[in-house]
Amino acid sequence: MKFRTPEMTPIVYNARGLKMFLHLRGTALQHCWLRVLLVGLIGVPLVLLKHFDVFDLSIGVTAHTLIGFVMSLMLVFRTNSCYERWRDGRVLLGQLVNRSRNLVLNACVLLSGDATKVEFFRRKIQSLAAAYVFAVKNNLQFLPSAANLDELLTDTDFAFLTSQADLKTMPQMCALWLEQAINQAFLEDLVSERMTFLMMEGVSSMVDAWGSLQRIRDTPTPFAYAHHIRVFNLMYCFTMPFALLTPMGYVSPAASMLIAFALFGLEDTAIEIEEPFGTDPNDLPVQQICRRIAVVTHETVQFANIFKQQVRVPGTPGRPHFF
Repeated sequence: MKFRTPEMTPIVYNARGLKMFLHLRGTALQHCWLRVLLVGLIGVPLVLLKHFDVFDLSIGVTAHTLIGFVMSLMLVFRTNSCYERWRDGRVLLGQLVNRSRNLVLNACVLLSGDATKVEFFRRKIQSLAAAYVFAVKNNLQFLPSAANLDELLTDTDFAFLTSQADLKTMPQMCALWLEQAINQAFLEDLVSERMTFLMMEGVSSMVDAWGSLQRIRDTPTPFAYAHHIRVFNLMYCFTMPFALLTPMGYVSPAASMLIAFALFGLEDTAIEIEEPFGTDPNDLPVQQICRRIAVVTHETVQFANIFKQQVRVPGTPGRPHFF
């Protein structure tokens, strides 16, 4: 199974290696280097003015020492809340993976009867489950609603689905069609009522996961909180050279830049992981996860008949026995 849409390459790293020190892609330095440089440029003329006894603009370190603890706590809370969003997004994507796989497994095992009909509904359920996952991905990333779906559905199904749904309703339409396929299999007497209810619950849990993913995407950090931290952080770092001028002298610009990098880096790291469904290096590999679902479920249907022949009950050639 091949997909034309390019995949975002996640960062693979060794946390114990020294190469991380030289790694630039996906780091906070890409976003905050200009502000860090400005802090240093503020400090250089202050040192020169004091050195030539023109002006001494130092303000002392007492205020920055007291405020620094509060500033650090605010940034830690900001980073932790954004990481929780990132982590919750990965957990929900994992639930989507498990439930879609289980749904296709149930379709491969529980459907029995006319071989042609069973094969048709297995493939229908698998293709719609994979299409649902990609429709959720497109919805989360605000991509065209039909992206990748033409590679999963037949031409007829793809034309019908794209004519009936847009970006906002495509996942719901896929889920509706998926449940209709399961119900039609029940009406064709290919699956029992109890197992039909079990498979319907699987589809409902996939829809629940989509709703939770939307909640993460549509509920950013409150503006007042993000704005206050940004303004407070800028004021604190841009006045740092004035505070370090007397105690650190000629190295105050470099020391100010180091502190600014630490504080600006924490804030930019939080902003980087706040929206986990994009295509930035630190975002979740949503495309790869969806592709893995499509490939695994497709292979499951392909090998279902092969494995079914291996578990026959002696004396009952028409009925499989499941352990």
